[in-house]
Amino acid sequence: MKENKKSVLVVGGSSGLGLKLALALSSTNSVIVTGRLLPLGRTEVIFRPFSLNARDNFASDLDGLVAELPPIELLVYAAGFYQEGEIADLSDKDIANMVNVGILAPAMLLQRLLKKQSRLAGFIAVTSTSQWTPRRLEPVYTAVKAGLGMLANSVSLDQRIEKVLVAGPAGMRTRFWNSSPRDTTTMLDPGWVAEQILDQYTGSFKYKFVRILREPTRVEVVEVR
Repeated sequence: MKENKKSVLVVGGSSGLGLKLALALSSTNSVIVTGRLLPLGRTEVIFRPFSLNARDNFASDLDGLVAELPPIELLVYAAGFYQEGEIADLSDKDIANMVNVGILAPAMLLQRLLKKQSRLAGFIAVTSTSQWTPRRLEPVYTAVKAGLGMLANSVSLDQRIEKVLVAGPAGMRTRFWNSSPRDTTTMLDPGWVAEQILDQYTGSFKYKFVRILREPTRVEVVEVR
């Protein structure tokens, strides 16, 4: 660990927006990222391989991960699992993985961190415009993003968590869309989104919810207290 630096855990930090957040935070913190793939060529962060997919031994695997962590000052939850399709077209595995990644994993992680260290200075939950926009082809994805937003809002009432930011960005230009026919020209740059999230995290508040939108590109503060 880097001396005299606070420890930050970025879940889903090995690519995309999560990696951009991790790299930005690494200049002043010791940053641990989890993900399935090592962020190649990145020595600024500490990588811990961990899959968030649903499985029988998920709870015990999570116990092992948390046991190895130093005291965490800031938890950034930037992971997501996306499968498109009407509800009848989704497989049981797709549904289980979206629920596990989107709501079960962050809830169980928060539970374990607070049991271990009694306090958490900060929690940033990255959701999506799907948090508040119903979509025919995203029935489970929208549900878990809304659930993550409400989980973060609710735990902000817990005095052991000092500060909570919920950031809901629109679609971003990441490698996820490389094999998709979807037009990404108007999508947001993940580096810019990371800057906006960390800017919104500054200052004094207990809870804040922001939307990061496109066409036009803007940040809207929905609620703060």
